[in-house]
Amino acid sequence: MTAQPKRLLFVCTGNTCRSPMAEYFFLRLAHEAGLAWSVSSAGTQAPVGAPLSPGASAVFAARGIGPVAHRARRVDKTLLDAADVVYVMERAHRDDLLAHFPEAGTKIFVLREAAGLSPVDVVDPAGADAAAYQSCAAALEEALEIIVRRESLAPNPR
Repeated sequence: MTAQPKRLLFVCTGNTCRSPMAEYFFLRLAHEAGLAWSVSSAGTQAPVGAPLSPGASAVFAARGIGPVAHRARRVDKTLLDAADVVYVMERAHRDDLLAHFPEAGTKIFVLREAAGLSPVDVVDPAGADAAAYQSCAAALEEALEIIVRRESLAPNPR
């Protein structure tokens, strides 16, 4: 019997920049490592239905990802309950989720902190220039590479 894939949720503020970038970068890295994960993203204050930001779209295009038909959604109890692990972009996101959904506390982690990296928070590039988006993408990829490497070395439960 095959185990169910782990379910991962990335959370940022608006779900138009950081968390979708983390979602798609993770999907690519996990696929390359042979990991079968179910991955999604949401935002604590997402404008529901908003498209991916132009800056994030440009980052994807530069990395050969896309086109991405992403629409923002707001994090809620259903999404949190469905996730095995929740990675947030900032300590403020963790604190916000813990205040509203304390029962999910054992599975909420700040992404870069979980990877053992500093600075811990991933800076929001919304409204900034292309360099800010590239810097954000690099911070995400650095953490995700560590997490995927760690997961690919973990023993498979049978």
